[in-house]
Parts: sequence; C-alpha cells; structure tokens
Amino acid sequence: MNFKTFYINRHQIGYQEVLLDDPVFEKAYLLENPKKIDIIAIPDGCVDLQFTWESNVCRGYVCGSFLQGKKSLISSCCRCFGLKLQPGIHFKFLKQDVASLVGNRIPLSEFLDTGSFEQELGEMPDFLSMVEATRRFFYRQQTVPIHIIANCVAKLIVNSPGTLKVSDMTSTLGYSQRYISNIFKCHFGLSLKKYSDIIRAQTAITYLEYTDIMDVIVDLGYYDQPHFIHDFKQYTSMTPSSFLNQVCRSKVGLVV
Repeated sequence: MNFKTFYINRHQIGYQEVLLDDPVFEKAYLLENPKKIDIIAIPDGCVDLQFTWESNVCRGYVCGSFLQGKKSLISSCCRCFGLKLQPGIHFKFLKQDVASLVGNRIPLSEFLDTGSFEQELGEMPDFLSMVEATRRFFYRQQTVPIHIIANCVAKLIVNSPGTLKVSDMTSTLGYSQRYISNIFKCHFGLSLKKYSDIIRAQTAITYLEYTDIMDVIVDLGYYDQPHFIHDFKQYTSMTPSSFLNQVCRSKVGLVV
C-alpha cells in the first residue's frame, strides 16, 4: 500500500513523489515549504531517511514513525527530501533496536560519514536526480533481512486491513503470541496491536475519499462512530468531518 505520511496545504506547499519498484525503498518524496507552513506527520509504521534544508545547509536524518498525528519537525525547513523504507526494512548501520527510532529523528551523521554526500545532494536542482543519487548512496549499506514470520504477519495485517485479531494471527501461523510479537517488534519497532491500528487508520484515510463514513466504520470494524472519530483524530490530527471538508470537498488539504 502507498503509506500516507503527511497532511499538507496543497496551495502553499509543493509536493512531488515517486513510487519505487524496489526491495528496500517504498517511495521518494520532496516537499517545498518556503513559508514554513505547518506539516502534520501521520503514523505509517515505516522508517524514513530525510534530508532537510536548514539555512541553505542540507542535513540528513533517520526518522522513525510517529505514534500519533502531530506537527512534524520538517515544518521549520524550507525543503525536505525523503526516502521511505519498505515496512520492516532497516539498515545495519543503525546498530540499535528499531523500537528506539519510533517517534525520534536522529542525525545520519551519528551513523555514517555523510558530509560530502549532504553537500552534493544540497546542490542538486531536480527531484529525480536526488532520488537516484540517494539510492546509490544507500545501496552501499547493508540492510537487515526481514524475518519471514515478521513479513507474513505484516502482510496479514495489511490485507485484513488492520482488523485481524492477534489470536487469529497466532492461529494462522502456528506460533505462540509471545514469539510472534517479539519477532515483529524487532523488525517494526511496534507492537502488533499498534501496527494494526496504524494500518486501519491508513486504510480509513483512503476509504473516506470514496466511501460513506458509516460504511468505513462497518468495513474496518470500529465499535461505533465515536470510536472511529477518536481513532481517526489520534492518527491524523483531524476529525473525519474535517478531513472530508479539507481534503475531499474544498481540496485545500492533501494527504501524501
């Protein structure tokens, strides 16, 4: 699925993205925000490699997924280029538990010598050149192979989408809940329940553009309308009604 990472004002913030047919990277994106308008980060359960322009200097960061929708730190930057890693994929150079990345933004310079590359990237004029140069740079780094069980669980959650009970996952895979949970958290940094909730919210964002609110509630297994409103606001910082008004009707907002 094309994970949604930001809510932006489409009239004041420029945005480009390209989906990548790549085992390591899910997509690349570029945000142009000269007026430094607020950008809302949406949890997606993925790790991003971001390069931001601060006082005309390009700096790289490793960014874990947020656990709730809130203002992103890139709001203070005039430009942000990013590569989103495929779910469950991370690099060996991180040398730390992926769970410690969740909600955090760590300078790439803590792990790699990135000075010359940041300078090179900072001088590139177009988006596609950034994409290819950054992919080449990180292809030199080793990734941590995702465990087959973690991969299977992630697919079950996405295909459900986000509504499959943990007990049903363990029954399907034939392993104990504790064993599956530990392996999954090692690769995704999140509990099975939290990742399921994130995927369900991600799916609700897509469904709302085409489907009535009550149908979304039924299809995605929310208890009732208040439960849906609470969860949707937690992960997007908007109520479903605000989302419909700003994204679907007035077209002022854009979820990307």
